[in-house]
Amino acid sequence: MVGKMPQQVVINKKKQEANRGRATLPDNDKLIYYLFGLSVLFVIIARIHLLDFPFERDEGEFAYMGKLILDGHPPYSLAYNMKLPGTYYLYALIMKIFGRSVTGVHMGLTLVIVASMFLLFLISKTFISKTGALISAATFGIMGTSWTLLAQAAHATHFVSFFALCGIYVLLQLYKNEQNKTFKYLTAGGLLSMAFICKQSGIFFLFLGITLILLKECNKKPFIKLAGNIAILVAGFIIPVLTMMFYLYFFSDFGNFWFWTVTYLSKYGNQVPVSDALPMFKMAVGTITENYTSTGYVALWIVSLLGLLLVPISKSWIQHRILFFSFFFFSFLTILPGFYFRPHYFITLLPAVALSVAVFFEVITRYIADKTKMSCFTIIGFFLFLVLIGTGIKANANYLFKQNPEISCKQIYGSNPFAESVKIAEFLKNHTNAEDKIAVLGSEPQICFYADRYAATGYLYTYGLMESHDYALSMQQEMIKEIEQNKPAFLIYVNIGTSWLKGPHSNLFIFNWTNEYIHKNYRLAGICEIFPYSISSLKVYEQLNNFKPHSQELIYLFEKK
Repeated sequence: MVGKMPQQVVINKKKQEANRGRATLPDNDKLIYYLFGLSVLFVIIARIHLLDFPFERDEGEFAYMGKLILDGHPPYSLAYNMKLPGTYYLYALIMKIFGRSVTGVHMGLTLVIVASMFLLFLISKTFISKTGALISAATFGIMGTSWTLLAQAAHATHFVSFFALCGIYVLLQLYKNEQNKTFKYLTAGGLLSMAFICKQSGIFFLFLGITLILLKECNKKPFIKLAGNIAILVAGFIIPVLTMMFYLYFFSDFGNFWFWTVTYLSKYGNQVPVSDALPMFKMAVGTITENYTSTGYVALWIVSLLGLLLVPISKSWIQHRILFFSFFFFSFLTILPGFYFRPHYFITLLPAVALSVAVFFEVITRYIADKTKMSCFTIIGFFLFLVLIGTGIKANANYLFKQNPEISCKQIYGSNPFAESVKIAEFLKNHTNAEDKIAVLGSEPQICFYADRYAATGYLYTYGLMESHDYALSMQQEMIKEIEQNKPAFLIYVNIGTSWLKGPHSNLFIFNWTNEYIHKNYRLAGICEIFPYSISSLKVYEQLNNFKPHSQELIYLFEKK
């Protein structure tokens, strides 16, 4: 017993060092959980208001793919894209539970967000106090309603964050209770694999998991044992990936899967030159911080960077500091692939940003309290946080609680026809039979989902057809062949720049074909004008007589002769 005392003393000293300076408020469990419940309630109320927010393109793609899965068609057989199928199956699951609708999908997203808040709260307690964990979870949930992140939409990045948090939480729990260690390593690897299967950039969280194991075990385990545990984690990661590939090989079109998720993806990822990466990043940062009050969410983004700088001087255990930096670093890497930096890509960075915000308030308020010897200063950070998050909420109150989501959609997305797609699809559904197919020439897959009709082509997006790579022409030809074979009842031509993204080097073969094909086989049935700040009605049949559009961006509906 005496021989064990020195080791116990060391352990106790490390615990004391790790806990020094971790309280910004008295860690009253009831108060903490009450305030956490209020932050969750705020997020739920805001997202309930946004349940009917029209789908944007990614959601339309995911929902249409989910519909195909529910109808018994595996991914990449009737429709294809470069994303791995995890998000498609999650959409299918959500729609199976909550219904095949915008409301159903957004209800499922709300549950994922709430679960992610709870996971981040539990994980944050590893690094900071319960009060800091509260700040972290609340920041994640409330900033996660931001329209500049396009966070009202059920993007793949939401699911990546959820599974990444699940995997990291399981690993952290392993070191609290080492029973069933092999199973926990495998489970953590499997959850991190799901983050990757939802979106390829999620693979960076596997390296976060490996880093966590190295930090926790490098001084405690022999190298062979340490390497074995990492191998088990990696095996847990690989098993779902192999299962996915075996399933697609035997039950789907594996050739399509490989072309889109490997061959084409490699071309897509090289469209933006490295020299443009920094300007693109600056543009993205400007987009996600626009139109906020200076003391609102923008201030919290700045505070997160300051928190990152303060980590080295925090009094937490050095292992926690390294883990925090690793969390931020690998989260940041998830937004880098392709250098596109689209606003919703930053959602996978948001958990690390939220944790950094909490670290800032804990370090600063603890420093002030130590210098003044007045414990009352420890609550200042929390109330400053409330002020900043409160001003952010106030600046967005109209969007979050009052304004019609259709109007918000138009204000956010401008000339993108997401609000108009609902009426267009309603017309198509009413003027076709269930077995009829429709073709959308443009990148608007939400129309097929709303109309509940199968697409005459597997090309849900036309962006790839306009890009400068070796496959552009062959992809156009394949899309044309599929449309000609399936003879759609309606052909929808989207004459909107953001639906094509034509460049100076785009191959225009498909446009020449379109003019000739429509002239021979279709007649005009409807026109929908697209304006940047207002929603126009769809003009059909007799309403087209003497109709003169006032917008150059139009959606044409052609009916088969």
